[in-house]
Amino acid sequence: MAIGPVTSFNGLLKLITDASNRDWNDASAGNIMFCLATSAYTPSATHSTTADIASGLITSGDGAPIAATALVIDDTATPGTSSYSSADASFGSNVSITAKYFIAVMPVTAGTFSATTSKLLFYVDLNTSGGSSQGSSVNSEFVVYKPAAGWFNIS
Repeated sequence: MAIGPVTSFNGLLKLITDASNRDWNDASAGNIMFCLATSAYTPSATHSTTADIASGLITSGDGAPIAATALVIDDTATPGTSSYSSADASFGSNVSITAKYFIAVMPVTAGTFSATTSKLLFYVDLNTSGGSSQGSSVNSEFVVYKPAAGWFNIS
C-alpha cells in the first residue's frame, strides 16, 4: 500500500504563523492533533474545519483523534528551509481501523478535539492504489510514519 504525499489545506501557513493561533511547536498538550477519515470524505484545499469532513471523520473508538507528540521545527538541517515534524502517529498496537485519509488539525482549544471546529492543516492519502482504496489494520498496529524530511517544509 503506497501512501500519497502530504497535501496542505489553504489555511496551513496562516494557522501556524498567525499571532491569534498557536505555533506548530507550542508545548501545549494536544496543540496539534491527528485524525483519520474514511473514503466518504473528498478532500479539497479550500476546506478549513473538521465540519468539512462530515460523516467521513472517525471520532471515537479505534482510530479516534490523537495528540501529536515531539513537535519540532528544524531550521538548521537544510539551509534556507524549515522542516515541520513530529513523532510518527500511532493509533494503537492492537486496533481495527479502516481509513482513507490521515489529517493534521489544530484544535481551537489545545487538547480538545472537535468534530466541527478543529482547523485543518494537511492530509495524506493512506492508499493511492485506487480512488476509494483505504488503509486498514485488523487487530494490529496502525501507524502513519512521518516522512524523513518532516511532514512539510517551508523554503
